[in-house]
Amino acid sequence: MKNRMLASALAALFALPIAAHAASTRTHVSNSGSDANAAFSCDAAHPCRTFATALSVTTPGGEILAIDSSGFGKVVIDRSVSIVAAPGVYAGIGVGAGGNATGVEIATPGVNVVLRGLTITGQGGDYGVYMANGAMLSIENCVISNFASNPQAGVAVTAAAEVRITDSLLRGNHYGLYFSNGATGSVARTQVYGGGGAIVAITGTPSTTTTVAVSQVVVSGADIGIISQAGNHATATTRITLSKSLVTNNDLGISQYVGSAGATAIFESLGNNNVRQNTTNTSGTITTVAPI
Repeated sequence: MKNRMLASALAALFALPIAAHAASTRTHVSNSGSDANAAFSCDAAHPCRTFATALSVTTPGGEILAIDSSGFGKVVIDRSVSIVAAPGVYAGIGVGAGGNATGVEIATPGVNVVLRGLTITGQGGDYGVYMANGAMLSIENCVISNFASNPQAGVAVTAAAEVRITDSLLRGNHYGLYFSNGATGSVARTQVYGGGGAIVAITGTPSTTTTVAVSQVVVSGADIGIISQAGNHATATTRITLSKSLVTNNDLGISQYVGSAGATAIFESLGNNNVRQNTTNTSGTITTVAPI
């Protein structure tokens, strides 16, 4: 009898760590949280302190919710997930120069990532968001700023992924939005201020097409506002389509540039844009297309 009771007790004891660290479809972070609460799967009653720890107990396809205002640290995303700030909450990521100098890093094939309501600030780091692999990235209602040194970027995508950026603000970044290597981007209702290049589509590898649709944006204060640039790969293509946007007070407003014979760079303006009061408004071949 005693042996059976002892065996049952031991079984329960060894089962505890597995149950305590079970993953959840929704995890939580809070200014008053503790990363030790991973033992409770960062549930609403026991929030964790950092995005990185909350991610470790979030199931693929789940979400991490910031329930009050604070900074929640850098995170390397290795699964499909949404990271969301509750309405009225400041959910910050400060990006210093030490260690991994990226606020949100995505480099896992096939993942779908949503970032909503985050404030990502450069404090000597290199990238606000850097996607080197993955299937899809959505950035919604985010502020990404102060990645100002060359070649730092607010958002850099160097993968053949679909990227959607809406209702966001990027300011003081060397590159505001940087797309290459076959990325397919859509930027809407977003403001981009300052930097060496505000919105950039550029070739990076042969036999790829990097495409960016830009609509209802304001671009100001940059060396180059928006550029479609084909570099040194003759089989690569870049394409930017611009509509319903204001590009102003830049050194160069919009640009199409081919760096190598045989490469293709396309810049289409739907004819309903305001590109004005830049030092130089346009460069290269800008194809005007009538709106339908």
